[in-house]
Amino acid sequence: MQVNLRPVVTAETESIIAMLRDAEEGEERIRAAVLSKSNTSYGAFDSDTLVGAATVHWEGHESEIIYIAVAPGLRGRGYGKAMIEALFAEMRQQGVPALLVGTANSSFENIAFYQKCGFRLYTVRQSFFDYVQPPIAERGIVMRDMLVLRYMPGDE
Repeated sequence: MQVNLRPVVTAETESIIAMLRDAEEGEERIRAAVLSKSNTSYGAFDSDTLVGAATVHWEGHESEIIYIAVAPGLRGRGYGKAMIEALFAEMRQQGVPALLVGTANSSFENIAFYQKCGFRLYTVRQSFFDYVQPPIAERGIVMRDMLVLRYMPGDE
């Protein structure tokens, strides 16, 4: 499967923010990241249908996926993997040697997904999710720390 990943135009901003709500609890944080000039937000399209969205902070030495999400009714169909592959292509085009992504310590499905895409465990940002109040638990595990995974070509 392949998706057309392209930078968001102003008219699409609200659709992208709505899509990313599943990746973050606070809409203000999403809005700030999407509108920040230091980030690039993308819409992922299958034909003319918006199937996903991502926001990336591109830097020369190490870039980071801030948010990534697939439309709820379309998950499990390969769109997420296709989006990651498109971001890897963008990474190569920009000459960036490493791409990071973070997820909650309690998000087992996300951790597995990123590893299947070639990311490796890299570091832990302890107490990253302390701002989420009341705390969220997944499968009885409180979301506290952000696990950061890194993709470097040849290091998969």
